[in-house]
Amino acid sequence: MPELVCIGNLTVDEARQPDGSRAISAGGDAVFAALAARRYLADVRILAPLGFDLPEELNDAIRLAGSLPEDQPHRELPTVRNIIRYDRAGGRTWELVEGEQHFDAMSVYPADVPESVLNADGILISAMSFESQAALVPWLRKRSAATLYLDLQEDYLENTDALLALIGCCDVFLPSEVEATTLAGTNDLWSAAQFFHDQGPETVVIKRAAEGCLVLAPGIKGPVMIPAVAVIAVDSTGAGDAFCGAFAAVHLRTGDPIEAARAGAAAAAIAISGFGIDALVRQAAA
Repeated sequence: MPELVCIGNLTVDEARQPDGSRAISAGGDAVFAALAARRYLADVRILAPLGFDLPEELNDAIRLAGSLPEDQPHRELPTVRNIIRYDRAGGRTWELVEGEQHFDAMSVYPADVPESVLNADGILISAMSFESQAALVPWLRKRSAATLYLDLQEDYLENTDALLALIGCCDVFLPSEVEATTLAGTNDLWSAAQFFHDQGPETVVIKRAAEGCLVLAPGIKGPVMIPAVAVIAVDSTGAGDAFCGAFAAVHLRTGDPIEAARAGAAAAAIAISGFGIDALVRQAAA
């Protein structure tokens, strides 16, 4: 049975810079997470729907991450495509080219989950559509003894009560700083982490991009801040997904959330040093 299953999407992402330059690359939270996890675990699998026009680059990445494209759910739909526009201040906006309904159809639902996933040691549920996460997380909790790692989608934070219910189903919650402060209703990150802990998860890791992350876990009496790894950023897409994949892998292997957070920071640094999954692919193939 797999040690870790990374559930999410596969995408083609077009990054548009303020100077007008563009770069198109393979991506998707499932493959970012799985490639990062493979640095630390031998048996990592992907569960992500494939469209009829999946680029060969993503097929190769799925294999490199330890899975077979033919084992994935297939949809008679095009691959998810994003346009990511960066501004001069380092911010970015996302546009789903095919829209929200298509994104939902290309997300994972309970009917897509084989029995082997339920028997995994750990399952990372990455950001997909709100509807798919709302259906999938409690379904997994009822049927699997796996450690559940949950990463949300910043676009759906208005669904506060429903998202708090999902958080209560997971063992490890991995929000971004924006997600944490919005859902907890406070800018005090330690208070936010404690708030989420009270919902159910024993471990909370708040990702803060270039500022590192904050960790709350059993045996930790106060906030532990893990710094980010300094690197020249080429493309920040996928940094959080790589962090979550590496964190889940090391946490499963060692049970140490601090060591896991350091591994997450290292994986995020690798991810942002190239376009899309390029840097993680180079690292995995080395």
